[in-house]
Amino acid sequence: MEKYVFTDSVGYLTTTISRILQQKLQARFKNTGLNTTPEQWRLLVLISNEGEMNQSRLAELQHKDRAAIKRLIDHLEVKKLVIRKSGQDSRSYIITLTQKGKEVVQVFNKASKETVKEALSCFTETEAKKLNLLLNKLLNNIS
Repeated sequence: MEKYVFTDSVGYLTTTISRILQQKLQARFKNTGLNTTPEQWRLLVLISNEGEMNQSRLAELQHKDRAAIKRLIDHLEVKKLVIRKSGQDSRSYIITLTQKGKEVVQVFNKASKETVKEALSCFTETEAKKLNLLLNKLLNNIS
């Protein structure tokens, strides 16, 4: 019987890489003096890129439940980075960035690009593009 080496598994590798990148990103974010987490930044950048949207759509795009998205939005609203506007239905809200939120996205986008550039520095440009392609293919397969 072939020995199973969990440290060679895709799950172990992607989880470990994700955790380490998260830690590096958090350190860079902390150095900006702004009090926002990578998880909050991902939500901000999604709204920045896609435009205002409701909480259900944000949850779908982030592969998170609506309660988790609501908590993130609550924190971002307290920090005055997003606002909730009434949607077509009195029970739904449209989330949009404030001016301060747009500024935070720009600062953190720069920090994120630096973190990714550093992480991918062991690859050629072609290898980095191939890695991204393969990871997206995996994500699409399991979503």
